[in-house]
Amino acid sequence: MRVIPLHRDDPSDYACVSYWILGENNTASDRNTLIDTGSTNPENLAYFLREMALPSKGIGKQSVEQVILTHEHFDHTGGLPGLEQQFRPETFAWKAFGTRYNAVHDGMFLMVGDQLGKLLHTPGHSEDSLCVYLPESGALFSGDTLYRISDHLGAYPKTYVSSLERLAGLDIKRIYPGHGQPILSDAMGFIRSCLENVHLSLIKD
Repeated sequence: MRVIPLHRDDPSDYACVSYWILGENNTASDRNTLIDTGSTNPENLAYFLREMALPSKGIGKQSVEQVILTHEHFDHTGGLPGLEQQFRPETFAWKAFGTRYNAVHDGMFLMVGDQLGKLLHTPGHSEDSLCVYLPESGALFSGDTLYRISDHLGAYPKTYVSSLERLAGLDIKRIYPGHGQPILSDAMGFIRSCLENVHLSLIKD
């Protein structure tokens, strides 16, 4: 599996980090996947994926065959219309997005690159939040569900606590968050630290 983070450093265009996931050997069974699309600036992803990715995507395959949206916020979904014009990907999300939308359910499996990914409903940041977990490699694409929680001064809904507890029960080796740099070492330590601070914080119904 190859994971390519995509983010255009443009202060006028607030956007998440999108992740382009390809199989290691570009086989026919691989599914070229984009997790989140960034915001509305069409230059954010479409140009790169159209013009720069030709040697990487596999012969006869679209650069993006499917999109997985981790949640509905504009900085994660706004670029979808532009990508649809270029590649007509299928879209998988908890809420309806796109012209080729596929409804998902908790625990659903999809081929992501060359690995089987499990879609986890992890509400808390938003009601429709999803994480994408690849058990074979221990990779987690967490959207905005995981971020560094370094104190216990905040307040969190019970649904968020439950989502973190669920992630803490997995064998996660690498975290690819919606903002910031990937966490490539001691991923479980990062999750446990966040969860400990959340447990010490105000929990809301």
